[in-house]
Amino acid sequence: MSKKRLTAKERSGQIVRVAMRLFSQKGFKGTTTREIAEKAGISEAIIFRHFAKKEALYSAIIDMQCNDRQGQSVMMKKLEGKEGRDVFREIAVYLMQKHEDDPTFMKLLMFSALEESNLSDIFIKTRGLEIMDYLAKHIGSLIKDGSFRKVNAHLAARAFLGMVLHYSMTQEVYGMKKFFKIPIRKVADTFVDIFFEGIERRRV
Repeated sequence: MSKKRLTAKERSGQIVRVAMRLFSQKGFKGTTTREIAEKAGISEAIIFRHFAKKEALYSAIIDMQCNDRQGQSVMMKKLEGKEGRDVFREIAVYLMQKHEDDPTFMKLLMFSALEESNLSDIFIKTRGLEIMDYLAKHIGSLIKDGSFRKVNAHLAARAFLGMVLHYSMTQEVYGMKKFFKIPIRKVADTFVDIFFEGIERRRV
């Protein structure tokens, strides 16, 4: 019985998934297109038919991890209509759940930064700064209406995201989840409470 022939879109997705897994294990420099082809069960020629250069896989990986089928940011769509604490809670739950479901992309970004390849730069300049700026703008509006103390909004945004991302990193990369098991929504609510307790303007 012959195997079903993949469409161009399906084949492209398969190549990206295989490349992402190998990059997260061996790094960009340590992974060859030949290895990607072997793991995908195809020839190198087919890879280059879909991606002219190995570097082109980077943008495809980011799109697959961050966008929906219409090419829109999944996280930004989840934030539509959210206000106040719900914005912070939605961001925390989304990021922690995504990393728990599949930590491959987080490992890949760490590997990329350590080997000084440009995947982490591409991610920061696109999706990373997008969510940072969105959160900073939201914090700025809370400062303006008197809910938050006057602080640097971008630093405050980095502080909150730092809590969330460090938690995911220690859970999924360092293995903390073997010893520390709390439902993600409870973790998110706790982080939001801690953040608001530190930044909310005290009413006299």
